[in-house]
Amino acid sequence: MLTLAIERTAVITSSGSKSSPTTPANAIASALSSALAGDDRERVLVQAVLAGDREAFRPLVEAHQTRVYNLALRMLGNAHEAEDAAQDAFLQAYARLKSYRPEWRFQTWIMAIASNLCIDRLRRRRLEPIAFADATQRDDDIEFISREPQPDAALARKQRDEAIRAMLLELPAEDRSMVVMFYFNDMSYEEIAQATNTTVSAVKSRLFRARQKMAKSRWTEAL
Repeated sequence: MLTLAIERTAVITSSGSKSSPTTPANAIASALSSALAGDDRERVLVQAVLAGDREAFRPLVEAHQTRVYNLALRMLGNAHEAEDAAQDAFLQAYARLKSYRPEWRFQTWIMAIASNLCIDRLRRRRLEPIAFADATQRDDDIEFISREPQPDAALARKQRDEAIRAMLLELPAEDRSMVVMFYFNDMSYEEIAQATNTTVSAVKSRLFRARQKMAKSRWTEAL
């Protein structure tokens, strides 16, 4: 979906310099990452990128691009802007990779970057009503809009998805990001607190407040 982010990263990092040859250290890192799983594999890939193996960043993008895009879409309510924000998140992650702390999960770190970028975008513009029928997503989570007659179940699901998007867009940006992280990306209270530079109690309070506001939304009738 966001393979352009990989290519843009490659162009930026290679401009003005030749591609670095594969070194024994990079080859070892690639072999190690293949033998590991999950967070440990991603930490090895980060170290490989920092050691000069730019291609090691590609699997990191591929592993998280859909999740990052989904967060951006739910926060911004616009597919084109969400794709731009997601690509910017990976470009920023690449540029700031030296600041990545190994005790963090890479997912937590990239989601924090994406969330902050989306919040900045929301602060730079006045949030206006979104034509939700125009917001299409690039994966299976939200269906593409079709002019063909739809079965009742599919139509009900589409209406429910649109109502949820509308309810999310009524929330303050910071609360919205926490709701998306917790309910749509299965991040724990601790991970969200880490990503948003706040406390677990603050995360729980914001989520509780967001749930209350969503429960009072006029869009709840569509659920």
